[in-house]
Parts: sequence; C-alpha cells; structure tokens
Amino acid sequence: MPLKDGEIITLDYEGRTDGILFDTTLEKVAKKENAMVENRKYVPITVVVGEGRLVPGFEENLKKATVGKKTEIKIKPEKAYGIRDTKLIETMSATKFRRLCPDAKGYVGEEISIEGRNGTLANVYGSRIRVDFNPPLAGKELVFKYTVKAVLKKPIQKIKALFAAEYPLEDDFEVIVEKKVAKIRLPERAKFDVNWFQAKYRVVASVRKHTDMTDIEFIEHYEGTKPKKESKPKSKKAKKTKPKK
Repeated sequence: MPLKDGEIITLDYEGRTDGILFDTTLEKVAKKENAMVENRKYVPITVVVGEGRLVPGFEENLKKATVGKKTEIKIKPEKAYGIRDTKLIETMSATKFRRLCPDAKGYVGEEISIEGRNGTLANVYGSRIRVDFNPPLAGKELVFKYTVKAVLKKPIQKIKALFAAEYPLEDDFEVIVEKKVAKIRLPERAKFDVNWFQAKYRVVASVRKHTDMTDIEFIEHYEGTKPKKESKPKSKKAKKTKPKK
C-alpha cells in the first residue's frame, strides 16, 4: 500500500551525485566509500511523509514506496536543490571577507556563514575572494537508493522517533503514555545542554501535530546529596583479668 501524508516512517538511504557518495545512514556504506563522518551515529532517519523535509523528487517517490523494498531513483536538479543561480555567486575583497567572516580558514571548498547566509568559498585569486551561496548540490542530478524500514504505529514509537528527529541523541530514554498523556523522562544529556531548551519547543510542536496526545510532560530527575552513614564507635572489649592466687 502507498504511504500516506502524515505517516511516520524510518528510512535508510544512500545518496550520490556524479557517482560520489554525499550522504548515507548506513555505516557499512560510509566505511566502504571512505566517507565516515566523525561522531555521527549511523541509524535510520525519521521522516513524516509529506512534511517536506526531503527534496521534492524524493518526497514524491516516497509515497509509492513499499516497506522493506529497496528502491533506486534519479532526481533532476529541478526536483532536488534547484538550478545553480549565478546571481548567488559573489566576489568581494579579502579585507571585506575577513571582516564578515573572521573565523574562516580561507581554503577553497570551506563552508562558511556570512550575515546569516550559508555559502562555500569557491575561489581565491590575489586579494579577491569568490563565495558561492548556492546550495552545494545545486545543479546536480541526485541518485538515491533507499529502503523504508518501518511505518510507526504505536504512540510510544512515534513519540520517541519525533523526539530523536528534533533532538538527535545516542542515549535511550523512557516514554510513558497514560490516557493520552505523554510522559518523557529526559535523557541525562538534555538536562545540561543549552541546545535542548530550543529543541524542546520543536519536540512539543511535533508531538502535538503528529499524535493525539492531550498533554506532554517532561520529567527531570537529579540525585540529591546522600546522607552519610554514621559510623558506630567500636566498643572496646573489656580485658579479662586473671584471678589472683
């Protein structure tokens, strides 16, 4: 059966352009292609069908997918990251570049951010620097091999997947559902991570939108100071006195 908008699925994939791997959820593929990313956990991603988090051509094909069946698709630039726009390639003086992007290393291919725009350092010639603000894969035909691993049905599965999609983490965490009230026991990392405070609102919005939970509660547990056990003084044994003769 075709997938429906709003269904929550898990998905494995490998993406290539010009025969070169640019992304994958499969560790064995990344190792084989010598494309391992440090500190990345290779696991299936969570996707809400029809939500638009994948490129348009992928989203369209995904709705025809069968769970467990490996599919290969080719996506034209128009349905991927778009056609390259020469107006998004800008040349500036090295002085201006250093002022706008003081932390840049200055090598060709470096991903940078200037005034809230993400770009790539495309060329350095003399005192001039060219920055390309097109998406790195703009103008490229993409080839994806993917497999829908599962369609999540149970509320706890959905909540865990939606949580991890907004706040990726390696630690497992507990979710309890009682009468449409979701109780999420926060993993240890979230308690001390400033990024969690922003992610929390995205998690709440996502769970509200894609489940029928009426309330969402986050449970934080901290260990307090444990009372020290009082050591009992050792009782001195009375010395036995020998009777006088």
